Amino acid sequence: MARGGKACQLSKGIASRMDIWTLLSGVVAIFFAYRLYTVLGRREGHMEAPTPREKAAKPGEAGQPPGLRPAFEGPAAAGLEAIAAVDPRFDPTVFLEGARSAYTMIVEAFAAGDRKTLEPLLAAKVLERYTTAIDQRADRGETVKTEIERIRSAEITEASLEGETARIKVRFIAEIATETRDADEVLIAGDLGHLSTVTEDWLFERRTDTGNPNWVLTRVAAV
Repeated sequence: MARGGKACQLSKGIASRMDIWTLLSGVVAIFFAYRLYTVLGRREGHMEAPTPREKAAKPGEAGQPPGLRPAFEGPAAAGLEAIAAVDPRFDPTVFLEGARSAYTMIVEAFAAGDRKTLEPLLAAKVLERYTTAIDQRADRGETVKTEIERIRSAEITEASLEGETARIKVRFIAEIATETRDADEVLIAGDLGHLSTVTEDWLFERRTDTGNPNWVLTRVAAV
C-alpha cells in the first residue's frame, strides 16, 4: 500500500508539473503570436505597394519637400488635382477599382433586368432609359444573357470639377459575350459562344458638397 501511495503521489506530481508546463507553453505561444501579429499586421517592407497618393516624393526630387505626394499625371491630371483639392480622401486608384466593379454590376444587372441593383448606380436620366429598355424587352418576351470574360483595361481619360460637381471619364475595354432570345427561346441576336471586344467611355459624376461618397453613371458612349 505504501508503495502504491508513493506511486500515486509521484503521478500526481508529474501531472501537476505537466499542467504547469502546458500553461506556460500556452502563454509563450500567445506572446509570440502577438509579436508576430504586431510585425505582420503593419504595412511595412514589400508587403503592399502604396498607391500613388501614398508615395512620398524623394527629398530634393522635382523640388518637392519630403512627405508630399507627387502630382497626378496623364491627360486628366488637372481635373484630378481639382477634385482632390476639395476632397482629400479622393484616390484615383480606389476610384478605378470601384469603377470596374460598377461596370460589371451595371452590365450584368441591365441584362438581367435588375432595376434594384441599377438604381443607386445610375443618374436619373440614365436609369430612365435603362428601365424603359428593360420594360420594352419584357413586353416582347425577350431575355438577354451577358457574360463578361474580362475587363481588359480601365483608364481615366478625363476629369473635371465644375462648381460642386466632379466628373471623371473612364475608357473601358472589355471582352463580352451576349445573346438575346425571344419568348420561344429562339436566338434572335448575339451568341454566348462568341466574345466581342467592346470599347466604351463611361462618365461618372459625384457632388462634392454632400456627405454621399458614391459616384453615379451619367453617360455611356461607344468608341
